[in-house]
Amino acid sequence: MPKVCQVTGKKTEVGHNVSHSNRKTKRTFKPNMQMLKFHSDVLGRDFSLKLTASGLRTLVKYGGLDNYVTAKPVSRLMPDMAAIKKAIEKKTGKPKAPEKKPVRKPNKSARLVKKTTAKK
Repeated sequence: MPKVCQVTGKKTEVGHNVSHSNRKTKRTFKPNMQMLKFHSDVLGRDFSLKLTASGLRTLVKYGGLDNYVTAKPVSRLMPDMAAIKKAIEKKTGKPKAPEKKPVRKPNKSARLVKKTTAKK
């Protein structure tokens, strides 16, 4: 299984070791991965997740797995987390999306007219 965090998406990166004489040799930067189990209160079961230390801090900040998954849109979640979100939404019922008021900006010509009338 690849070393990819299921929350942050961090993965192994490639770079250089740079010596004092500025010679460069290839090396890899591996993320600080931890295999942890999280309990979903809504679903009533445990999920085994491969997380980085920063991913763990993110879940703690949101107050657990359920709160994190419900707060994020599906497009911003990894596939495993999106499946958990779908299961939670199915069990609790789909939450209503907050209504956004459309932002109406005047067209460019209207802004130019205002500037020219203000100068005269």
